[in-house]
Order: sequence, then structure tokens, then C-alpha cells
Amino acid sequence: MKESRPKLETVDLHVHYGGTHALKGVSLKVPDRSVTALIGPSGCGKSTFLRALNRMHDLVPAARVRGRILLDGRDVRRLAPEELRRRVGMVFQRPNPFPMSIYENVAFGPSLFGAAGAELDALVQQSLERAALWEEVKGRLHRDARGLSGGQQQRLCIARALAMAPEVLLMDEPCSALDPGATQAVEALVRMLRQEMAIVIVTHSMGQARRVADQVAFFQGGRLVEVGAAAQVLETPARPETAAFLAAE
Repeated sequence: MKESRPKLETVDLHVHYGGTHALKGVSLKVPDRSVTALIGPSGCGKSTFLRALNRMHDLVPAARVRGRILLDGRDVRRLAPEELRRRVGMVFQRPNPFPMSIYENVAFGPSLFGAAGAELDALVQQSLERAALWEEVKGRLHRDARGLSGGQQQRLCIARALAMAPEVLLMDEPCSALDPGATQAVEALVRMLRQEMAIVIVTHSMGQARRVADQVAFFQGGRLVEVGAAAQVLETPARPETAAFLAAE
């Protein structure tokens, strides 16, 4: 059977920050409708890799990127940044709601692309429903989003990303600042969203990787050491570096 084309793919990807070689020749395929978890020690290149996927490093003057990043087989450098970041959404480690209402947070991106009126109202509701937040906030949509709890703020940021109808969702340790209940809610959302998009998630929790990931990629020293099915990498890793890391967790 012919292997399907990956949704995202990096080929010999290098990232430099000034004199620091942060990412060293990473080639990785990200399948569609699946969750790829990036694991490894702090400073190993996981977040650097994640941010390269939607060209966040373009915003860092000292950063240099070499290699290829392909979205549906097309080099992302051929896409306008606004199109790329619409198609490849991102949720950061700490919730970062805009200093505006819940409604305006979700509506912000679509309104820039011309959505308005009843269409925008429906999109805001749909996005909040998909993020499992609508029932909790539907009576206070026009209140300051910063009044929400940490877990609600993170789901709001996910709703804000979903409102742009992304094909890929990048998540940089989205649960690190959340309590166990909020973490459970976000993980349930990830499992639901995997049915319609590719998700790449950086996590320091091996339990989280086991619960949500289809594929696991282990990074160390800026290199991709091992990648494979989640159960294989986490339970019977092929590389001694991966085994040593997991044994220490």
C-alpha cells in the first residue's frame, strides 16, 4: 500500500540563534488526523522545532533557519505568513488571552478576514463549543476574558485558534500551568480534535504522551533521536538515549 503524504514534513531542518545551533538536521513526518508528541529534556529543541513549523522564528532577528518545511508537500516559505498561521494554529505554554472580551478574543482573527454579523456570532459559538467552553461562558461573552480561570483561558486560546479553521494545531506544553482537572479537559479536547486535524504537542509529561499521542518523537541535544508509534517509543524504545531518558522520568 502506498504511504499517504504527511500533512507536515521537515527535511534536514536546522535552526541557529546567533552562534547557537539549536536544531540540527531534523527530518520528521507529521501524519494528518493524528497527535505527534515531542518529548525530551529541557533545552533539547522541542519548542524550537514547534515554532519553526509556522515560521515563528521569522520574528526573531538573530534566528536563521535552513532546510525544508512542507505543508501538504508545499514549502511553507512560499506561503504568506498570514495564510500559514491561519492554516497552522498555535497554543502556547501559558494562556495568553487578549485584553478584551471572551467574544472578541474568538472573533479577532475571523473578523480580520471579513467575517461579521450573524456569521461571526455563529463562528464564535461553534469555536467555543468545539473547545468545550460554550456552556461555561455563554452568559458572559462580553466580559473580560482575563477573568476566566487558567483552564478556561487555555480552552479560550484553543477556541481562538479553532476559529481560523486550522489544518494543523501546534501546542507548546499547553497543560504545564494547569491543575489536574483543567489538564484532563484539555487532553479530552486534543483527543477529539485529532479526528479532524494534525496536532503536534510538546509535553514534559510521559503520562500525557501515553494518553493523547499516536506518534512520539524524542529529541536530545537539538537532534531527533527516535520517532515511532507512541506505544513502541514509550514502552520499548529502540535507542539507548530514549530508554535512559524514560527511565529517569
